[in-house]
Amino acid sequence: MQGDGDFRSPECIELLKESDIVCTNPPFSLFRDFIATITEHKKSFLVIGNGNAITYKEIFPLLKEDKMWMGYFPFGSTFWFELPQDTENYEKIIDGKKVYHMPACWFTNLPNRKRNEELRLSRKYNTESFPKYDNYDAIEVGNIVDIPVDYDGIMGVPISFLAKYNPEQFEILGSNRGVDQDTNGIFGRGSMLNGKETFKRLFIRRRQTV
Repeated sequence: MQGDGDFRSPECIELLKESDIVCTNPPFSLFRDFIATITEHKKSFLVIGNGNAITYKEIFPLLKEDKMWMGYFPFGSTFWFELPQDTENYEKIIDGKKVYHMPACWFTNLPNRKRNEELRLSRKYNTESFPKYDNYDAIEVGNIVDIPVDYDGIMGVPISFLAKYNPEQFEILGSNRGVDQDTNGIFGRGSMLNGKETFKRLFIRRRQTV
């Protein structure tokens, strides 16, 4: 290459145009720009990113609209990254290489069987176990395995739900972290339960079957 390899440079954009699939570990600090670049050029991709990228306002709409989803690696898993041998700031040495770890996951738009696996549920809905939020007409579901099998309304679930998300079984309506907002301004604000704000939540609803 003649330049410095910046993915935004004209030289790299020309290479991107020639590519079929992009598979890489982009700089986490530039993840938004990187995803914007490869989606602008309508490329298939498989890239590693910080799990918190799910809540970025530039990233969440892609997940919500099924233009991007999680890959096979479990959500929130630990990735070990190799560092230059002359670095002084490292976590441990594995096989003679200096490394550090970070929770990360795969983001992709490539089809895979895992994405169409049905999430099998058995818990029954009751008002005591699934209280409604103070400011939303939705119920709190603290664990994915507890999603009630017989509730068709809106549910707030942990963001790790994306690792189990089957778009044929559920639809994603929004989140409680200000990354999107529906026409009524309902989503995108903190979800309150008994006067206290909950953790990060996705709002989902079961798809109706005919």
